[in-house]
Amino acid sequence: MLGRFYLKYSWHLVVLVGLTQPFALLGSLGLKSRNDIETWMPETAPARVRYEEFKRTFGAEEFILVALDESPPDERLIEALCRRLERLPEVRRCWSAERMCSTMRDLGVSADESERRVTGLLRNADGSLTGVAVLLSELGFHDRMLTVQKVRDVLNYCDVGGDRSIMTGPPVFVAELDRLGGREANIPYFMVTLTICLGLLYLLIREEKLTVLVFCVTVWAINVTVVLLGWIGSDMNMIVSSIPVLVMVFTMSISVHYLYYYQEAVAEGAGEPVSRAIELAWKPTFIATLATCVGEMSLSVSDIAPVREFAYGSTLGSIVAMVAGLGITPALVAICPTMPLRRTEDGSRHVRVAGWIVQHSRSLSAACLLLTVAACFGLPRLQADLNVVDFLPKDSKLRQDFLRIERDFTAVDSLEVMVNFADQDLPFVGQLDQVRRIDGLLHQHWAVAQTLSLASFFPDELPQDPVTLASLLKRAERKRTDTEFLDETGQLWRISARVRTNLGLTRQQILDDLTRLLANEPATVTGMSALVESTQREIFDGFGDSVCLALGLITLAIVLLLRSVTMGVLAMLPNVAPLCWVYGMMGWTGNGVDIATMLSGSIALGMSVDGTFHFISRFRHHQRESGSVDVAIRNAQLESSIPFIQATLTATAGMFGMLLSPFVPTIHFGILMISLMLAALVGDVVMLPALLHVAHGGTKRKRLSIDETGHDEWPCLPIPSVTEDHSPSATEMKAERPAA
Repeated sequence: MLGRFYLKYSWHLVVLVGLTQPFALLGSLGLKSRNDIETWMPETAPARVRYEEFKRTFGAEEFILVALDESPPDERLIEALCRRLERLPEVRRCWSAERMCSTMRDLGVSADESERRVTGLLRNADGSLTGVAVLLSELGFHDRMLTVQKVRDVLNYCDVGGDRSIMTGPPVFVAELDRLGGREANIPYFMVTLTICLGLLYLLIREEKLTVLVFCVTVWAINVTVVLLGWIGSDMNMIVSSIPVLVMVFTMSISVHYLYYYQEAVAEGAGEPVSRAIELAWKPTFIATLATCVGEMSLSVSDIAPVREFAYGSTLGSIVAMVAGLGITPALVAICPTMPLRRTEDGSRHVRVAGWIVQHSRSLSAACLLLTVAACFGLPRLQADLNVVDFLPKDSKLRQDFLRIERDFTAVDSLEVMVNFADQDLPFVGQLDQVRRIDGLLHQHWAVAQTLSLASFFPDELPQDPVTLASLLKRAERKRTDTEFLDETGQLWRISARVRTNLGLTRQQILDDLTRLLANEPATVTGMSALVESTQREIFDGFGDSVCLALGLITLAIVLLLRSVTMGVLAMLPNVAPLCWVYGMMGWTGNGVDIATMLSGSIALGMSVDGTFHFISRFRHHQRESGSVDVAIRNAQLESSIPFIQATLTATAGMFGMLLSPFVPTIHFGILMISLMLAALVGDVVMLPALLHVAHGGTKRKRLSIDETGHDEWPCLPIPSVTEDHSPSATEMKAERPAA
């Protein structure tokens, strides 16, 4: 029935794919890149609650630091620059060193003391760099890329753009990440990836027309998945951006498996090789896709929004890949049935490899298990790394500017401390003294470079005369909207602390230390840096829990589908081991894992499960037929390992195109994916057959007798010797079909 369906409707399916391809492409190009990390945490998370309370009280605390490389500084030019920047609706306020010193002098701080206080904050020690802090409004906070571009336009208008100024700060980094991680910047490397895959597909298929058709179906599956991501309300970010690669790997893997089964059906002389190949491929493909979807959906329990989006999107992508690989590829073969048969020498090599694995199964099993155990000890050493500056290329001007600011000027990373006096009946002066004491506690930590609060604008010793003090406080009240370090009720105070994260301490360690220092104070630590750190920790911890849950659910699914606990556990070991090998090695070597690479394990797990089910399906079939474990392993190895190796090497080679990306997380993702897929290849081609042979008590032989043609004394599947003939055409298939 399937053969007749594809003979009748193959052209319809191909035309449908061709007609929808342009619309899918346009829809995928419309998906925007957005890396708003502050929205990733759920609104009920404590870190998010504290940050939202801070924003409601003091507004968005993000700032752009513009440092002018001039000595001596032109104060008139700087003031003109500040005024022009403040005209932008995206800018709430600009602080220059002179503006801050002027406010301090108006409140009684001496000129020398005010200069000392702004040094290291808005002016460096030798005066060669003078800074302007551009505070963003709510509008600028929601469109950082536009805001950064407008600030650059103002700098160019004032003739201080380019090399005459340095820009840094969280909005600048987020805007650059959106640009580097966006589709426009990544189109070149993605095209290289697809070109490599096209070339390798041709080497595997060895027929131009069918190669192009399979390639087009793979691109169609990628675009359809991205369109579906847009439909479920997802944006492209550092986590979701790995889904197109997943779809590419899965689609090519399923298509290559089906084409191999088609070659086998033709070699067997099947009357309808298209339907016979579906009969051989559908069950292991369906089970592998189901197990993969179970693992991917387990990530939906995460509280992090992009992780949930990855769960839904990757599940959709796996289903689309199965539809494309197993549903459309048969139509391609039906309209282009000229695929060459497998070459004799290819099968001979795999026969020898299979015999060697059977002969050394105990040694191989022991070596793989020992390597897995050793790698597992490195997993606790694995740490997440979300240092944004490391996401930029080493020759990036933004990266170099940031490093210079950190080295020669001031710390850019900041934490916000909210001091709440709502439960204390203290006058303004008493609150001011307590804020100074808390400020002193913050300075006890050696990573705190500078602090800024309302107390920074007052003299160290307030006037003792009540009239003078009242006059001072009245002047301060008039400037209250300028400082923005005290809320409208007068009960909430703000202390901004600039911290250095390049002194051997992580941001999380600094955050924990400051929290302990202020444990007995009416103060809480928050801010964008604290929120990003909490988000990173939640993603890392949640990802570990999700992977464990995924492995548990996939193992349970495999046990139920195979109806054997032993077989289920044996099937999962070669899937778990590659993850342990790669991530454990990263832990031992001290390499951090950024957010973009945390979810690569799901792709590797899915591809490994796919190869596992194809092998086990053929193994059980031949074991029932021959009654010999050795023969079953050898034949299953011959039938399943060749397409799995071909699909893995094709996808792995395509991943090398990612190394050309300007986005460092994409490069890390490509390297990690290559490592994971090669490790999964070893797990399914070497570890799984060896474990099955040992577990089933296969026959032990000291030496294999292999003749010149590559065959040994054990029976195995016949290897087609035809290298030039092609499979029967659709007309011949129809003519050979027996009458009803």
